[in-house]
Amino acid sequence: MPGAPARPLGIESIEDLVRDCWIRPGGGHRGRRGRDLPVVVLLGRHGSGKTSVLEYLAYRASTAPVAGHDFASYALRPHEVAARLAFRLSMRTTHQPRLAFPRLAHGLVAADPELRLDTSRPGQARRQLAKATKEARRHDVGRPLEALSEGVGLLNDFNIVPIPGVGLLATLLLRGLGPRVLGAASQAGLDWYAQVGGHDPLDTLAELNQRARSEDPADMEWVDRLLCEAFLSDLRAAYDSRTGGARDRNCLVVLDNIDHGGGTRFLRLVLSVREALAVADGGCDPLLVVATASTARAVPGPFDPGPAGLRIREAGRAGYADWRAGVPQSPADASWWWYSVRLPDLTAGQVSQLGVAVAPRLPEATPLVHRLTYGHPWSVVRMQRAVARMIDRPDADTALRGILDSGPVDRDAPDRTTLRQEALHYLFQSTQPEHLQGLVTCAAARDMDAAVNSPLLDGFPGRVREKLLEEAAERLCLVPPLSEDAGTRGGRGSGYLPVTGPAAHPHPLPDSPVLQPWLWQLLLRELAGRGPQDPYPDWDTAHERLYDWHKGRDGHLLDTHYHQLALGRLEEVVSRLDASLRALPTTAWLYELYAITAAPMREPVDVAVTASQRADRLAGELAPDGFRRNRALTLLVTALWLAADPRNRLPSAQPELNFTISATFRDLALHADANGAVLRSEAARYEARTA
Repeated sequence: MPGAPARPLGIESIEDLVRDCWIRPGGGHRGRRGRDLPVVVLLGRHGSGKTSVLEYLAYRASTAPVAGHDFASYALRPHEVAARLAFRLSMRTTHQPRLAFPRLAHGLVAADPELRLDTSRPGQARRQLAKATKEARRHDVGRPLEALSEGVGLLNDFNIVPIPGVGLLATLLLRGLGPRVLGAASQAGLDWYAQVGGHDPLDTLAELNQRARSEDPADMEWVDRLLCEAFLSDLRAAYDSRTGGARDRNCLVVLDNIDHGGGTRFLRLVLSVREALAVADGGCDPLLVVATASTARAVPGPFDPGPAGLRIREAGRAGYADWRAGVPQSPADASWWWYSVRLPDLTAGQVSQLGVAVAPRLPEATPLVHRLTYGHPWSVVRMQRAVARMIDRPDADTALRGILDSGPVDRDAPDRTTLRQEALHYLFQSTQPEHLQGLVTCAAARDMDAAVNSPLLDGFPGRVREKLLEEAAERLCLVPPLSEDAGTRGGRGSGYLPVTGPAAHPHPLPDSPVLQPWLWQLLLRELAGRGPQDPYPDWDTAHERLYDWHKGRDGHLLDTHYHQLALGRLEEVVSRLDASLRALPTTAWLYELYAITAAPMREPVDVAVTASQRADRLAGELAPDGFRRNRALTLLVTALWLAADPRNRLPSAQPELNFTISATFRDLALHADANGAVLRSEAARYEARTA
């Protein structure tokens, strides 16, 4: 058996949510129907640790019935998924009575396409069914499946050996049942099929046998629904039986990648059956489902007005009480059963904790790794492995500035794919090529609303323009806008500049979703690599389109100068900021300064010179007049522009650009017609505190 999986970092609230749903209130008294259970869907981009979380949750719940399936392996019919889950749930656990699935097993025997019942002779059909059931119980499943039934994994239980059909699944469910138990199971199964069919059970089973061989969609749906209903009815009956009082835990099913292989379809059907059984018998079945997906499209509700169209809870706010609070009094559909939770990215402290296990000095690089990846787990691990090769070198800071263009993390990689190229391919692996090219183009815009509303995407097919915002949101590429102040440039503070009141900027930035910063960084490098002959807009074309569009609209001043700076027009930007320093409240001017200097740079890093040297050189080259008239302001704008990229904020302990930024703020405080106290306070944010 494999060892215990490591606990993923930062999932405490998710673990509490699952445990709260897993434990049955009242200790599992016999006949007491359980409370409603959500279908918890953990949403995260590729590499967010979805499978690791499921494996850990399943391991923690392994004292009670637990099962799993990965829909990315291959597509299965819903009843086939139910049968595989039932097999795993029927295995013995330490502290809970063993589960049996007589209704499902009986249905699987009847649904075996190799069995053909003679419905014209009821007695013969009964004998055929009884014989098939006994043969299933005695069937030799072979050594691979014998080993599988002794110790199986929680995900992909049946993906390691070939499964020929539902007949063998029935065999696996019936193995180990003695004659008396088998007889009771057969009777319970027959009685149930009499109830659901409303006539002789053999007629229902014969119809099941006949429809199971049909390829008509209506017949296939009927078979799937009937056998999924048998699956849930078996669970409800087991918890209502005389041994039900010993069941103080619900069954846990973990389903990976429900956005593949019919995963959403399976859960829709299960929830439809759950609602029907609740109306007929009351209460909820004891099946707790925790699933994962990399796209919000896999979850049919509940609705949210945001771009993804789905209500998604941040992990820190997730809980059973929160789910219940969101359930409407009179639900219009079954969407209220779904509870979507976004998997959290790693904090800086957690990145540092991971680094300790990789290399002794790696925690020193935590600010760089975290600010580049924003805590995306897969990217953090890949980048830490790359950092480990550089951090002990004499030229470590120079090497780290070029980390995205460093060679492959795996030394034996067959090609020379850079870390940046590897990350781009991995994170956008399921994105259609034309949508990816659209996202690369959209990286030029500050936010996605501007990207899709402006002429930026002119020349792209209509289907791309119409769906790109929705596609980006559903694939979890968008986040709320980040504060653009000293907290993002290596100083202290975040979100401290006012956006309302007399000291606020008259035209604050809209609260529109933006590309997640790590994804944005990767997409920008692709945009910078386009040439004038490329079929898609290159850097200059994209920013010119956005500059012209914003310039023609009232209240878009900050974005107008943002794109001016992205185009390298530093002289015009310095002239604007020089004028506004005298016209605006100083806090409002700081807001403008940071909003404009958040613009991307076509070539943000030059490993041949230090960031401070480059700031001085760019200021003189791109804004010679401003550099001559107002050296402090020109150098401040250039240094903040460079500091927007975390690779220019090295060494991590005391970024060299901080001295330039602090000194120029203090120079402005002495000579500018502005509130010197505010500017000196801003300078202090970039100064190291030694006490």
